[in-house]
Amino acid sequence: MPSLQIAHLSDPHLPLASLPSLREIHFKRLLSLLSWQLKRRHVHLAASLVTVMNDIRQHSPDLVALTGDLTNLGLQSEYEAATRWLEDQALPPTLLVPGNHDALIREHFNTKSSLWTQWLRNESGFPSVLQKEKVALIGLNSAVPTPPFFASGRLSGKQLEALSATLRQCREEGLCRVVLIHHPPAPGLVTQRKALEHMDTLQTVLRQEGAELVLHGHSHRATLTCIPGTPIPVVGTTSASHSAGDSDRTAGWNRVTITPDTDCWRISIQRRELGGNGVMQNGFMHHFTPHRLSDAKAL
Repeated sequence: MPSLQIAHLSDPHLPLASLPSLREIHFKRLLSLLSWQLKRRHVHLAASLVTVMNDIRQHSPDLVALTGDLTNLGLQSEYEAATRWLEDQALPPTLLVPGNHDALIREHFNTKSSLWTQWLRNESGFPSVLQKEKVALIGLNSAVPTPPFFASGRLSGKQLEALSATLRQCREEGLCRVVLIHHPPAPGLVTQRKALEHMDTLQTVLRQEGAELVLHGHSHRATLTCIPGTPIPVVGTTSASHSAGDSDRTAGWNRVTITPDTDCWRISIQRRELGGNGVMQNGFMHHFTPHRLSDAKAL
């Protein structure tokens, strides 16, 4: 198998398609709308996103990993606009996982998310799986409605049980396992009100069953850490629509290259970021050689 390329992007926060109707107004949605009008619409720019998406297409990835927050208020009109946007991108096979903004309030989430079925690939629920050759993207849904002023995430016990089985099956099939989740599954990357609840439970599953890489969004920062007690890399990315600025926040994406070797997967991550001159450029680069695990004890 030759090298396989994955484009990892997150948090595009597409422009509002319309304001909420009277029946769609909720307190938390009003807070998010106020945040959008006063600050975030000046930070998440359509021009930045266009530049990032053009750069992704120029690099011709084999797969795309999109880790959530296409919307801002979780409105039906935003879901419809995001559907059109996804169709217009003409991307290679893509796996999308929802973000907290996509599930902002408890309002017809399943009905709205059905518009994204071909990218969520969750007909059988989560985790979802997108496989190409010997690489499996495994998607988790950490997006749940939360009280005002909170943006935390959560994974159900049922989803974690299914993740354990999926990781084990992929390992037995000799696949490189790349886990996608919106909320960071490692501590210290976001404040507590934005963090993944019961994070240690997910970490336990990953320690027991193994994975080769975890990709996330939510923090709007380009970061690298690992699952505590393991060599599993955890890589975050900035918002794909962020204005140019500090290198750990400016719009960008991660170019992930996975190459099989005799007894391991060689993984490199090239950060692509928007420069102050409006041109995409290389950022950090990291290399990993996660071993193809024969059993969980190898961790």
